[in-house]
Amino acid sequence: MTTPTPDPTLPTVDDIGSLLRARTQDDDDQELGTFTSDTRPTDTEVQRLIGQASSIVYGATGVITDLECQSAGTIQESAKYLISLLTACLIELSYFPEQVRSERSGFQGYYDIFTGPMGMTALLDSVAECRGGEVEPDSEGGSKTASWDFPVDLGGLVGWQTKW
Repeated sequence: MTTPTPDPTLPTVDDIGSLLRARTQDDDDQELGTFTSDTRPTDTEVQRLIGQASSIVYGATGVITDLECQSAGTIQESAKYLISLLTACLIELSYFPEQVRSERSGFQGYYDIFTGPMGMTALLDSVAECRGGEVEPDSEGGSKTASWDFPVDLGGLVGWQTKW
C-alpha cells in the first residue's frame, strides 16, 4: 500500500502548531511546536479540524489546484494560510472555550484576520480574477483578452479622434 501524497494546498499539523505554539504542550508542559499524540488536541484531532476548515474555504473558492494564472501559487498559499487561521479558531473554540469567552485566547485575532479585508474576501476576489483570466500584454502593448480593454484607435471611435 502506498502512502498518499499530501495535498500541498492544505496546511500541515506543523503549520497549525506554528500558529498555536502555546497549545502544543505535552504532558510534561514542554512546548513542542507541533501537535502530537501527547498534546491537547492531538495531531489526529488537528488533522480532522484542518479537513473541516478546508471544506469551508474550498466550499467558497471551489477547487484551486487547477488555477492557471501567474498568481496561482500565491492564491494557493493564501488559501492554505486562511485554512490554518480557521483551524486555529476551531481549536480555540472547541478545546479552550472558557478562554475564548474570557478573552484569554488568540481566537479573536485569528478570526479578525480570517474575516478581515485581506482574508476570505481577498481570496475570493483573487480566485475570481484568476479564473476570469489574467491579462497579458500583446506585442503592441495592448491586452489580448481583457473584457475592459479598449480596441486599438484607428481614428473613428467616439471620443477618440472621431471623424464625422
